[in-house]
Amino acid sequence: MAMDNAEERWRDIRRTRLLDAADRIFARLGYDGASMEDIAFEAGVGKPTLYRYFPSKAELFEAVFSHTLDELERRLDLAVAEGGAFSLRLRRVVEELVPTFRKHIVSMRDLSEGDEASKRRIFRKRRGGIEARLVALLREAVEAGEIRPVDPAVIARFMIGLVWTGTNSHLEGEARIVDAVVDFALHGLGAGEPASGNNASNKNASGEDVSGENSNASGGDA
Repeated sequence: MAMDNAEERWRDIRRTRLLDAADRIFARLGYDGASMEDIAFEAGVGKPTLYRYFPSKAELFEAVFSHTLDELERRLDLAVAEGGAFSLRLRRVVEELVPTFRKHIVSMRDLSEGDEASKRRIFRKRRGGIEARLVALLREAVEAGEIRPVDPAVIARFMIGLVWTGTNSHLEGEARIVDAVVDFALHGLGAGEPASGNNASNKNASGEDVSGENSNASGGDA
């Protein structure tokens, strides 16, 4: 049993090393320019070993992307757990999202239509985990009175869209994209009146429904 566990751990370590090597090669050469031979050489193993873990370049590419998202979720958890004001925690989250999104959006441009669709499919499956972390952060900020009452699920989806759009733009420098997303989010959540028809407009800072009070105050019985 101990031998089996040791073998399993070794396989996990080797698989991670292969994924890391493939990630570097895909980033350096692009999907079309990279070969399994390049990746095996980068990892310091023979091609048969690489093919034993990943039967094709397409499967390896998908595995690299999934591994990247695993690492992203781990770093997001650390960024949120570190504590601090909402603005600081939000910035840490966006600072993790931007480089990951930018790197893998750029790589998607090099893919065939089928391979790009495969990568987008993986991201759609995993997007919920990223959104859930943003939702929790936003909900805590609302409850603490750091931002006005909003629908955390909607805002989280909008924010991921902002990061995705920013990283897919021609803006230079990841710091510039981070600053733009955080600035937009903070000002959008903390200034001005909510749009008409927004349920949040009928709630006070504690989240209590005050629609009746608003109606009376404005002569709603007239």
